[in-house]
Amino acid sequence: MDSEGSQDKKKKAKDKVEIREIELEDLAPVYALGEKLFTADLWSSLHRTWDEYEVLNLYMTDGDTCFVAILDDEVVGFALGAMIEKRRSSWKYGYMLWLGVSPVLKGMGIGKKLVKRLTDAFINEGARIMLVDTDGENDDAIEFFHRIGFGQDQRHVYLSMNLTKLPKYEKHRAKKDEDKPKKKDEHDK
Repeated sequence: MDSEGSQDKKKKAKDKVEIREIELEDLAPVYALGEKLFTADLWSSLHRTWDEYEVLNLYMTDGDTCFVAILDDEVVGFALGAMIEKRRSSWKYGYMLWLGVSPVLKGMGIGKKLVKRLTDAFINEGARIMLVDTDGENDDAIEFFHRIGFGQDQRHVYLSMNLTKLPKYEKHRAKKDEDKPKKKDEHDK
């Protein structure tokens, strides 16, 4: 989108964006937008996986805490949440798992509107605390969450191991290749 078209869309977004509960026909556009936002090259340490099952499962299990931002009949953002109840605890938690807004509309208040709607839903469901997490390197997200009232940062350490670098992995791959049926060459016929 050219910068003039982008500016026009931003001006419309302030007043025209509608936040509503997610619907079945929103699943594909939400997934497509998330594919652009949550890529492994940008966020290689995501501890949750962005895939079509993630969106579908949240829609099926927690649809009343999943919202989309609509502008000109197009999904331009989403907030996907879930309620958490722990055994032997009277407290309920609202967990915002995913928040995404089209990059061309960044800074237009859409994310804030989505979080407000999700917060209201969590309160209506009886949540006493709302949780969100993000990559420790995602300074824009951390700053955004601080601006809208989140605090008490707790840093988590997620470690990973590339299993393809282990000798055992290579042996396993070689064994699988041996077990595969051999294709006949032309001269074997």
